Amino acid sequence: MLVTSLDHVVVPVSSLADASSPYEKLGLALTPQAAHQGIGTENRALFVGSGDDFYIELLGIRDRAEAERAGRTLYIEKMNGGIARLMLGVIGIHDVVAQLAKRGIATEVGQVFGGDGRKICDVAPVDGVEALGFALGLVEYGESAAERHARRVAAGRFAHKFPLKRLDHLAAITPYIEAATRFWTDVLEVPVFGEVRGPGMIIRQMKVGDAIFELLGPDGPESRLHSRPAGIISMCAFEVPNLDQAVSAARELGFTPNDPANGVLPGTRVATIPASEMSGVGMQLLEYV
Repeated sequence: MLVTSLDHVVVPVSSLADASSPYEKLGLALTPQAAHQGIGTENRALFVGSGDDFYIELLGIRDRAEAERAGRTLYIEKMNGGIARLMLGVIGIHDVVAQLAKRGIATEVGQVFGGDGRKICDVAPVDGVEALGFALGLVEYGESAAERHARRVAAGRFAHKFPLKRLDHLAAITPYIEAATRFWTDVLEVPVFGEVRGPGMIIRQMKVGDAIFELLGPDGPESRLHSRPAGIISMCAFEVPNLDQAVSAARELGFTPNDPANGVLPGTRVATIPASEMSGVGMQLLEYV
């Protein structure tokens, strides 16, 4: 399998201070604001996990002209529009890019440096895949997953007051579920993990690390999915240890999650803090029962 993890999602925002505020209000620890050298961007991030880490990257445009020259136009166009790109962790990014090229998908590896000149990672965008319907990217770090996790623990990245355990799943809507599935299985070499039938939809599950990426497709001409735009859903589903307590805590802090209800996935209960309250990214709280 070419892909090792659902590493992070990129959420372009016009103001890092404003976008960070609801996360901090909820009791979530964010990284300090940090600039990227030479690409005109800066970020703050929310980390979750216990080794197979995932993060939401709130990405600001520090220098628009520099960002445009560095090819970050997607993030300018998608500013304040929720999740703009899903980044997949890989090992051997140059080899993966070569494999994609053999399948007609061209991209190049670039480097991301911090404001202090320290190299953070190698990245490669994967854009324009019609069956997919949204922007992907590849990322590889110089450290192992265990080394990154240990460093993040030491830096207090998981010192959240609100009880998020781990990323459970992300999802995307596609009218071409078979073609999208083939992209994941044949191109990215991620096998199908499972399939769930929901009301009017097929949910094709692709397991990467300890999280799931879901492809949501219509199960017939009457499916309500036909009225929804294709692309990645701007929501992250996080497992919590006790859904009722999490919902109560969020409401006490002024958020408005819906009442807990049975989830589409068997054996789950869910509630969601609206995207409008979380800088464009819905936060689904999920408990296994």
